Amino acid sequence: MKSQQYLVPEDQLLRRLNKRDEQAFQWLYDQYAHVLYGVVLTSVCLPDVAKQVVEEVFVKAWNEFDQFNPKKTRLLTWLLRRARQEALRAMPKNPPGRPPEVDSEAVENLISPEQRTLLDAVYFRGQLASELTGEKSGIDTNLRERLRVVLQELKLVFTQ
Repeated sequence: MKSQQYLVPEDQLLRRLNKRDEQAFQWLYDQYAHVLYGVVLTSVCLPDVAKQVVEEVFVKAWNEFDQFNPKKTRLLTWLLRRARQEALRAMPKNPPGRPPEVDSEAVENLISPEQRTLLDAVYFRGQLASELTGEKSGIDTNLRERLRVVLQELKLVFTQ
């Protein structure tokens, strides 16, 4: 983070940006690019896309600076709003690190109550298959097969 001595006061920055001063634009970028990048990166989850979005935001801000009204909003707020809008346009459908959007109703209708109970017991409560079947000698092959089938069905829903 930049120390306070290197930050240009907003009023001075605005005066120079209104005069289309390129040095002021560089100050604007230096002061706010890292903030915009952090916000955009949390949305798009891809560093290269986030960098591109931030660049687009600053280019558009430079070209459309006459639309900025300091009486209505602060400069950072104006830039953040533009960054969020650009991030939404650039956001991949299923960014890495985020689960794909799934129709929960489709999942609910896909698996039976018995399958839901089985998944809950094995994956969420950590029960062993032998505990579920009551057999001490090993896993019931029928149980294993039922578990495999429900997982395959869910995989199909999540990969569509």
